[in-house]
Amino acid sequence: MTCRPERGFTLVEVLVAVSLLSVLMLALASAFRTMAQTESRVDERAARTDDQRVAADLLRQVLGRVSARRVAAPAVEGGFAVPFQALPQAIEWVGILPARPGVGGRTWFRLQVEPGPAGDALVLRFAPWDPAQPAPPDLTQADARVLVPTEAVLQVFAEGQPPAGVSPANWPQGWVEGWPPRGHLPERLRLRITDAHGPWPDLLIPVYGMSQGSNTGDGFTIGGSR
Repeated sequence: MTCRPERGFTLVEVLVAVSLLSVLMLALASAFRTMAQTESRVDERAARTDDQRVAADLLRQVLGRVSARRVAAPAVEGGFAVPFQALPQAIEWVGILPARPGVGGRTWFRLQVEPGPAGDALVLRFAPWDPAQPAPPDLTQADARVLVPTEAVLQVFAEGQPPAGVSPANWPQGWVEGWPPRGHLPERLRLRITDAHGPWPDLLIPVYGMSQGSNTGDGFTIGGSR
């Protein structure tokens, strides 16, 4: 009786199988890594979108209602100005701080880019408004809310129609950087904010003057007109 030799895998076949298995494992590892990176990018994009939404909502609240009461300002033509000043890269105004325990009411605000630990940061500073002190306080050490922590850029544009009695020739036409008139509020603001990942969608904010009497006796300013 003849014994037939048992057949197994040759060394070459084993090497080929191991090589194919290695290629398959590398492909799977690459696919899992790509999925993880995609998920991380999606999470980062979602977090950035959420940060933008929170910052935009806050700015709409504090810039949507601005004090229109004109106060003495000897350096301004006419001797009076509203407590609102918009420069191409900063805004300072009196508005309403959203209510929270212990704080609220009329408040001095300043929005601008400041040097920070991680680079230029977009910071909203605020301090209580004192009606006996028409000039803005020193906000350098005031409470702050960081809206963009690094690589922040802010551009401020405004527009509005001339109020009664003001010649259109002496009034800003269309969107302008900052807001030159000191005696009247603009009707709208447009903020362009950029962070480390690029520009945000333009933030358009209608400006409404808070209904309070002017100390000049000639009415109050709402959105650039009386």
